[in-house]
Amino acid sequence: MSLKKFYSDYSTELFLFFTTLFIRFPFFFRDYIDQDESTFILMGQSIADGHLPYDHLWDLKPPLLFYFFAVIEKIFPHSFVAIRFFGVLIVFLSAVLLLKITKQTGLRNGFLIALSYVLLSSEFGSLQGVMSEHFAVFFLLLGLVFLLRKKNRANLLMTGIAFGCATLCKLNYAYAIAALLIFYFINSYQKENFKQAVRSVALLVVGILIPVALISVPYILAGKLDLFINSVFLAPLEYARALNHSWIGKLKTTWWIIALMVCISYLSLRYSKKNDFIVFICIAILAGTVYTFYSSGIVNGHYLVQVYPFLLLLLFGVIIQKTIQQKLQLAAVIVFLLSFESLIEYGRVIQGLQNPIEYRPTFEVVSELKKKKLDDDKIFFADYHVGYWLLDQYPLTKSTTHPSNLSRPYLFKYYNDSSETSLEELKYIMEKIQPRVIVSESDGLDFFPDDSPENIYFKEYVDKDFEMIYKDTVDGIYIWERELQ
Repeated sequence: MSLKKFYSDYSTELFLFFTTLFIRFPFFFRDYIDQDESTFILMGQSIADGHLPYDHLWDLKPPLLFYFFAVIEKIFPHSFVAIRFFGVLIVFLSAVLLLKITKQTGLRNGFLIALSYVLLSSEFGSLQGVMSEHFAVFFLLLGLVFLLRKKNRANLLMTGIAFGCATLCKLNYAYAIAALLIFYFINSYQKENFKQAVRSVALLVVGILIPVALISVPYILAGKLDLFINSVFLAPLEYARALNHSWIGKLKTTWWIIALMVCISYLSLRYSKKNDFIVFICIAILAGTVYTFYSSGIVNGHYLVQVYPFLLLLLFGVIIQKTIQQKLQLAAVIVFLLSFESLIEYGRVIQGLQNPIEYRPTFEVVSELKKKKLDDDKIFFADYHVGYWLLDQYPLTKSTTHPSNLSRPYLFKYYNDSSETSLEELKYIMEKIQPRVIVSESDGLDFFPDDSPENIYFKEYVDKDFEMIYKDTVDGIYIWERELQ
C-alpha cells in the first residue's frame, strides 16, 4: 500500500491520533498531574517488582488498572513519557471505537463524536494524566463493538469479557453494565423468547466473570483470596457508605448531571427513528453511571470521562438531525484554539528546557534531597508521593500509598492494618518507623483540617524533632529533616 493511499484510507484515524498526541504531549514531562495517577504508578511498580496488588501497597481502585501500569514500567522503567504515551494510545483507540460504533449503528457525525471525546477526555483538569476512567471507557466501548455485531456465542462472550475488564478498571461501571444487561434481557425477550434471552444474558455474565476469576487466581494460589475480596469489593462499598451524604446534599452536587442526562435521554428518544437499540444502550449506561455519581455525592472532572462517549453518541449521533461535514483543516484550527491548556503547558516545557530541575515541584524536591544526600533515607511524602518512584523507594506503609488513605481509617481493616484511627497510624509512622525526611506542600497534612488532632500532633511532633531544610511557598514545597539526637 502506497503512502498516499494509506493516508487517503486512514486520514480520519491519523488526524485523531495526532490530535490526541498534540493535546497530551506537553504533559509527558510533568512529574505530577493527579494524585490518583501517581498512585497508579506506585502500584504498577510494586507489581513490576513481583508483588500482588494490595499485598505490598494499597489503593481503592480495581486491580486490572495497576497491571497495565506494571507492564509499561517493566518495559520502560521509570519513564513518565512511556506512561503518558500509553495514555495517548488508550484515548485514541477509544475514539476509533466510537467511529466504529457510529458505523455499526448508522449514527451521524462519527468523526465529530470521536474528536469531541478526544478533546473532552484530554483537555481539562487532571485529564492529561492517565486515569482509570480512560481504561474503563476503552473496554466498555470495545464491549459495545462486539455487542453490536452479529449475535452469536463468541461475540456475546467477548462482550462480557470486555465489560468485565471495564469493571476491573473502574468498579462503578458495574452499575452501568447491570442496567445495560437488564435492557438487553428485555430487548431479547421481546424479539425472541424468554429462554433465548436468559441464554444471551447468561453468556454475557459468564464473560464478565472470566477476567474477575483470572485476576483472582494469583491470590488463590498465594492463599490470600480474602485480601482480594476485601480490597476489590468490600472496601469500595465501605467507602461509599462512609461518605454518608444526605439526599439533599447529593442533589446539590449532582443535580446538573442528572438534569443533563434526563434531557439528552428524552430528546434522543424523541428524535430516534431507526437507532433505538443503541439509544437505549447509551441511556442505560448513562443512568447506571450517573446513579453512582449521585450515590457518592461526588462529581470530579475525571469522573465525567465515563459519560462523555454516550452523551456524545446521543447528542451528535441522534438528537442533531443534520450531518455536519467538517474538513480536517478546519478541525485542526478548532482543536488548536480549544487547546489552551496544552498551549500553556508547551510554554512551560520550553521554559523547563532552560531550567529542567525546577520545571515541576517533585523534581525540585528530588533534586534537593539528592543535593543534601538524603535520597536514600526513609522519607514520608505527605504530598508529591510520586517522589518515591523517582527515588526508587516505596511508601512507608500501605496507608501512605495514596496521601488520602491516611484519612480513611474505616478502610484500614481491609488491608490488615493494626491501627484503628488515623491518629494511631500517624503516630506509628512518626514514632515507630521514624522517617528521616518529611515532604509536604504545606506546613501540615492537607487531608486533615488544620485543627484536627492529626494535624495538631503532626505539627507539634515536627516542631519538636525536625528542622526545616527547604521551603518554597510559591510552589508549595516544605521539607523537614529529623534532628539527630
